[in-house]
Amino acid sequence: LSVFKELHARVERETGRKLKAIRADNGGEYRGQFEEFCRSKRIQHECTVPNTLELNGLAERMNRTFMERVRSMLAHAKLSKTFWAETLMTTLYVINRSPSPLDGDIPQRVWIGKDVSHQHLRVFSCLAYMHVAKDRRRKLDPKTRSCIFLGYGDDEFRYQLWNFAEKKVIRSRDIVLMEEK
Repeated sequence: LSVFKELHARVERETGRKLKAIRADNGGEYRGQFEEFCRSKRIQHECTVPNTLELNGLAERMNRTFMERVRSMLAHAKLSKTFWAETLMTTLYVINRSPSPLDGDIPQRVWIGKDVSHQHLRVFSCLAYMHVAKDRRRKLDPKTRSCIFLGYGDDEFRYQLWNFAEKKVIRSRDIVLMEEK
C-alpha cells in the first residue's frame, strides 16, 4: 500500500491528471486498506477472477516479456541470477525509452511530454572503471576500481555498477566504460 501511495502521488504530480482506475489480480494484498485507499481517492479498483491470468492478459504478457529479456541478458553477460533485480530495472529503463509496438511512440516521451535522449544508454554488463574520490583512497591506492555496468541510477547522471572489490552494487557518475568488453 505504501508503494502504491507513492506511485499514486507521483502519477498525479508528474502528469497533472487523476488516476481513475487500477486493475489487479485478486491477490490478498489488494484488499482491506488498499481498497479503502482507492475508495477515498475515487479510484476504481477492478479485480480479475482468481486464478485466471488470461483476464489480466496485457500485464501478464508484459511480465513474460520482461522476464524473457532479463533471462537473456543474464545469460549473455554470464551473470548469476542474483543480479535479476538490477537487470530487470535496466530492462524496464530501456523499454521505456524504446518505441512502443502499440503506437510507435516512446513511453518516456509520452510520460514527460518532451523528447528523450538516448546518448547515455550503454552496453549492459560491459567493463567499467569507476573513479575513486580522493577522500576515499590513500596516496598510493588506485584511482579507479574495476566494475561491471548494471544499469542506470535514480537519475540520468548516475550509473549502477557491480564493484568487484567491495562485492556490492554501487552508484557512480564518474566512470569510463569499455563497451566492447
